[in-house]
Amino acid sequence: MNQFETYNPTTEEKLNTYSYMSEKDVMLRIEKLSTSFGIWKSMSFTDRIAWLEDLKTNLKNSIPELSKLITDSMGKPLMDSKLEIEKCLTQFDYYIRKGPELMATQRLTAHYPDMQLNFLPMGIVFSIMPWNYPVWQFFRFAVGAWLAGNVVLLKHSEITTEVSLFLEKLVAKTQGPVILQSIVIQGEKSDYIFAHKAVRAVTFTGSSKVGRRIGEISGRYLKKSVLELGGNDAFIIDVSADISKAAKLAVSGRLINNGQSCISSKRFFVPKRSATEFMSAVEKEISVYTVGNPLERKTNLGPLAHKRFFDEYTGQVAYLKQIASVVTKSLPIKERQGYFVSPYFFLLDRGMNDKSSEIYRFFQTQEVFAPVGMVATYEADNELWGQVNDSPYGLGGVWIGDAEKFKTEKLHLKFDVGMIAVNEILKSDARVPFGGVKDSGYGRESGEFGIREFCNTQSLGIK
Repeated sequence: MNQFETYNPTTEEKLNTYSYMSEKDVMLRIEKLSTSFGIWKSMSFTDRIAWLEDLKTNLKNSIPELSKLITDSMGKPLMDSKLEIEKCLTQFDYYIRKGPELMATQRLTAHYPDMQLNFLPMGIVFSIMPWNYPVWQFFRFAVGAWLAGNVVLLKHSEITTEVSLFLEKLVAKTQGPVILQSIVIQGEKSDYIFAHKAVRAVTFTGSSKVGRRIGEISGRYLKKSVLELGGNDAFIIDVSADISKAAKLAVSGRLINNGQSCISSKRFFVPKRSATEFMSAVEKEISVYTVGNPLERKTNLGPLAHKRFFDEYTGQVAYLKQIASVVTKSLPIKERQGYFVSPYFFLLDRGMNDKSSEIYRFFQTQEVFAPVGMVATYEADNELWGQVNDSPYGLGGVWIGDAEKFKTEKLHLKFDVGMIAVNEILKSDARVPFGGVKDSGYGRESGEFGIREFCNTQSLGIK
């Protein structure tokens, strides 16, 4: 099949039919970017910043049209789609303000009288982006990469193809060199892109399974890669925590983007003596949510983004209902079409002390990409931390309790993750490096480290 179709997950109606681009078409786009790179990298920071200011304005003006496109493509409530785009504007603000300082030549004391570090662009960055935050995930890396002087080849998820093509038009509308080209291809048939000498780096956001393949191909062709992969984040409720506050944060964090977020906590750890209180508080918090049409203002949980995710959810929830001792009540769903699901939290307290049990392995290894929380209990800290870090993932973690205790006991050292939040859910921010360890990938986006990921750090010594 040389074609695929996209569907609205709310109505199950077909949105469009697309044909995959030929290798020849893709190569022409790469050559176009390669030519433009020579122009773009030679432009001054002042000129590149002026271009980013114009793109930011065009993006802001596109919010009504683009937010509707996001919602139609992957089911996010319309207000959340608007907030996603508005968040992208903060990425522009940060790098426009801080970028020149972060990219400025650094002078060192070394064996040369005049020793400099220069941060130079690499070339074409091949960007393979996901559907869950189709605009934020792209601009989170692209704004810094562009300001550094790179150009971008974008392959988006098939689910959000419409968004990808819209972004290309939006960038083209901003007068300047061609610094973005969107391609529509089958991901497994992209080796020739990695092999192209003008493609100097790769950034991928998605599953750990696909991330391994991207890392292998990048290594084969010696391309710099940044991998932002899956997460099975722990949400720890300390004995010092306020249970009602913890429940409120647990639910808001787990249900963000209808549970389809890599940094939303998925494994919840609660003191055994507080388990009943916590589950009751969680059920109360869930009850205020409304599942429904994402175009309606009252809705805060739309459908899952695709039928295959709906089918995965159905199987996972059926299994968890069999093994859980407590299950929160389901929410009503009125829609007769669409991939709508109810959120649930499950208390798992049998089989969790046996590392070889199926229940324990499911809890520790499954990234349930849906509004589903799995709750385990603990009685001692050594038991707790052994389970927290016994996961292949290491994206982020949340700790709820006495902040002074957290700082005094230096509990951040016990987490084997890239990011931690205390008394708040984990959030991405333009000013803060984003990324994980272990099966959650490597490299960072945003902040000082993000803009330098796709730079050649060139040392220059002059005598």
